Amino acid sequence: MRWLFLLTCLIFTPLSAQPQNLLTLTIESETKQKIADFKVELADTPEKMSRGLMYRTTLPMDQGMLFVMAPPRIATFWMHNTFVPLDMIFIRLNGEIESIVTREDTLSQERTRSQKPVAYVLEINAGQSRVLGIKPGHFIRIGTGRRAGGRR
Repeated sequence: MRWLFLLTCLIFTPLSAQPQNLLTLTIESETKQKIADFKVELADTPEKMSRGLMYRTTLPMDQGMLFVMAPPRIATFWMHNTFVPLDMIFIRLNGEIESIVTREDTLSQERTRSQKPVAYVLEINAGQSRVLGIKPGHFIRIGTGRRAGGRR
């Protein structure tokens, strides 16, 4: 009987449930003006990177997922099994935003690639980059006050 209860809990637990251990990521302009903060999940293992935001039905507006590309490389993403439209923000090793692609074609097999090698990819809700004024040339800063790649 107990296993039935646990199985029921697993089945009915929303896939969009709050992730654990979120880091704060700040996006700032070239002049270090704060543009936005996001709470991000780290996708820093092959398993986490492979799953990404697949199967989730919602993503809070102040949250996202940060993929860590080690070593930096041309990053390729798709929307397979992804129900939430996303902005994919491609970020260089020094924390500078290289490019942004908005993907509203959920569940698509079409691939999106960074234009150059990147060290990180930030996924947030589709259209948020435009609404907040996030653009190439801006920078990310993760938690400690240091820009990604070690710049202050």
